[in-house]
Amino acid sequence: MRLVTTLSLLSLTTALADWPQWRGPSRDGVSNDTTPIAESFPEAGPTKVWESDFIPSDHLGGHGSPIIAGEQAFISVVWHDKVPSEQREIDSEVMQQMNYRGVSPELMKKMEADRLSMPAMRGSKLDEWLAAWRKENLTAKEDVSLGKWAESRFKAGKTALPLEELSRVAKREGKPFANVDELKQWMEDEKFSQPVKDKLMTAVPNTIKVAKDVVVCLDLNTGKQAWKFEVEGKPTGRSSSSTAAVMDEKVYAAGSTHLYCLNQKDGKMIWKAALPAGGPAASPLVVGDRVYMAAGRAQAFSTKDGQLLWEQKEAKGNTGSPTLWTPASGTPVLLIVGANAVYGLSPADGKVQWTVEGGGQSTPVTQGDWLVVYSGAKDVGLRAYQYVKEAAPKAAWSHFWVTMRYSGSPIIHEGHVYLTCGGKHQCVELASGKVTWLENEVNSTITSPIIADGKLIVYENNGSHLRVVKAVPGAYQQLARVKVEGMGCSSPALSHGKLIVRQREKLVCFDMRPKQ
Repeated sequence: MRLVTTLSLLSLTTALADWPQWRGPSRDGVSNDTTPIAESFPEAGPTKVWESDFIPSDHLGGHGSPIIAGEQAFISVVWHDKVPSEQREIDSEVMQQMNYRGVSPELMKKMEADRLSMPAMRGSKLDEWLAAWRKENLTAKEDVSLGKWAESRFKAGKTALPLEELSRVAKREGKPFANVDELKQWMEDEKFSQPVKDKLMTAVPNTIKVAKDVVVCLDLNTGKQAWKFEVEGKPTGRSSSSTAAVMDEKVYAAGSTHLYCLNQKDGKMIWKAALPAGGPAASPLVVGDRVYMAAGRAQAFSTKDGQLLWEQKEAKGNTGSPTLWTPASGTPVLLIVGANAVYGLSPADGKVQWTVEGGGQSTPVTQGDWLVVYSGAKDVGLRAYQYVKEAAPKAAWSHFWVTMRYSGSPIIHEGHVYLTCGGKHQCVELASGKVTWLENEVNSTITSPIIADGKLIVYENNGSHLRVVKAVPGAYQQLARVKVEGMGCSSPALSHGKLIVRQREKLVCFDMRPKQ
């Protein structure tokens, strides 16, 4: 097996300014592009260079991020279409329209009893009652994720659809009915109330979703399509949100059911390999002659022919993307992000070397003997680990707070950790864990930032705006804030001062360079 000793060497096979995979050339959010980034922009925002043709997102195309290699931009999509059908299906989009959230049976019972018995109130009295109810009945974590939704149900009063009925509707998600009569009979058999039946009849469409696994290649300078690869896939909704990778003139992309290897020049398929759980998968990591995947469980494939080299069923995960850690005083370790832990595997054979607390949706970052994770696991939050020879890494410090999302990935830059997620921006000294600056009440959540030209580039307000912040530990210095209409669940890609932003129905290229 051929293994490079550090991920930074990956950039040697690509152009210096490329952004060829999730989180950039070294999988750490740091751009090698030396092009200056502007510190201010016109009121209308940065200059738009081009926009692509239609590319779906969210329920119809997921939230994968664009990448850049050479003079080309790429995006992989599980591309959904709606076609007329006799079948009827309850999917995640329908459940969203039904305003359903899964809660414990105990909380469901309490919410419904209080909703049906609450006195008539309005204005400040209602606000006080809602605040008191949330404080008494929700944990801090539940309050962040469920508080506003619970309020909406109380404000709807007796007109809110019964939660117990909605929970039974949710159990049918992803199990199609042969026709509308079968759907109606099921609703009768379940003895749903008339409002639930009426809502279902309007929410369940007379179409079904079909899907293709698609990779689109665009000319970086014009946005024109260079080629488009597509094969039959299966509908997976927004869950398939993997970001492609380009290495050695090959494109690696995880679709709905398979991992694909394509020729970068023309998009022709070289090989494909079945994903273990039939998708979804995190973003592929290409190191040497191997592709590492987290798709329900950890796997390694040969870059030559897609042969499965090993599989590790203990390391379960499909959201947080794998990365390679090469400690200054140790051997490389493959990091796989599980639901509540980070697994350290041998890249050669997949054997579990150790596990540490963490896990979730964020991608870990490493530098030397340091490993930094961001996780919603209890008491973890933003945590730094130090390498220990022949043992699990040792926790050095943590900063935990309750927030809605623990998805954005941190960055290590010049001895400091930058995190722009969880409703705040912060800079922490890597060696000590000391917070050197903290900007609260910033609406940055799911997205992961970029550092380029000494500046943090990050989405806020669910992607509608882009904020540029000086990446220095002394004090928080916001340089610019511009409107870009991006998708908050994706992250931008940067090359030669060109920023590729994924919007809801297209990719858009902005010129981030200072005006001449």
